[in-house]
Amino acid sequence: MPLVLDYAKDEDFGEMMDVAFDAMQGGSQFVNAVYPHNMTKAGRDKHRQTFLYLKNIDPSQKWLKVTDTATNEIIGVANWQVYDKEKPPEAPLDGPDGTWDDEHEKEWAQAMFAAYMEDRRRVIREATGPVLCEALPCTVESSLAARLLYEQNGFIFKRHYVLAVPKKFADRKKERLFYMYRPKKVADNSA
Repeated sequence: MPLVLDYAKDEDFGEMMDVAFDAMQGGSQFVNAVYPHNMTKAGRDKHRQTFLYLKNIDPSQKWLKVTDTATNEIIGVANWQVYDKEKPPEAPLDGPDGTWDDEHEKEWAQAMFAAYMEDRRRVIREATGPVLCEALPCTVESSLAARLLYEQNGFIFKRHYVLAVPKKFADRKKERLFYMYRPKKVADNSA
């Protein structure tokens, strides 16, 4: 199965949403809060439109796809934010009208998003140059399922945590993540 890694095109986003959300099977509380109804066609269509909008207005968005050339199917998706010029604003989560069922669900999503972004935003604020994963330190927030893959690619476990949200959401299922860090890669010029 020869695989090809490439930048995603706008027309890929329908299939990419299926791949991304099917991989999680509704099991991530963070994804379910921030991207509600992600297991339905209507929900995926709404999120596809949002992701396309962000991709086309935000130059830091680097959407990648992995395609199986034998079947021409997209089998992997990633979105990396590369801050090589300006640091991004620390804006709260928002979305088009109708994204969330009501204001309470939107507040829940915003609380999850703020907790999720806390470490990432700190690293970006403290960075003195571009935030790139090859030449400079890089961070990821990993699920249990992805932790081993990141470790195999040089990421170091820093801490295991539960997304901290306001007490009014104490009855909700918790999201557990691993904050991981990869130090700056140093070129080996010994050859």
